[in-house]
Amino acid sequence: MGKSYSVTFIKAAHKATIFHEKEVLASSSCTCFYCGHQFDPQQEEHLYWTDLSHPQSKTLVCPMCGIDCIIGSASGFPITDPEFIMACTEQWFGGISRISDGLAVEKVRQWHITVE
Repeated sequence: MGKSYSVTFIKAAHKATIFHEKEVLASSSCTCFYCGHQFDPQQEEHLYWTDLSHPQSKTLVCPMCGIDCIIGSASGFPITDPEFIMACTEQWFGGISRISDGLAVEKVRQWHITVE
């Protein structure tokens, strides 16, 4: 029998995907709720952040697909539970994601641009 996650629980998880630099860096694993990529932020060669000048913190984007819906294990959410991941992708993306469509995910190529 599957688990059921409340909308309130899923919305709380969504809040854990932004302005979360300290939490991600304290995590032993992270999961992307768009493509399903799981990785260890301590072992990932390059971490790409958005919201660089936001007063709250930075937000990590997925090193695989480039979408900003990463959640770390330090958040306390069950980030390795497939049912939780699917509930999040259904809530956030209307069920239309690389997790739900079954298509392969190609790693995005990040570009570093310096503006003076």
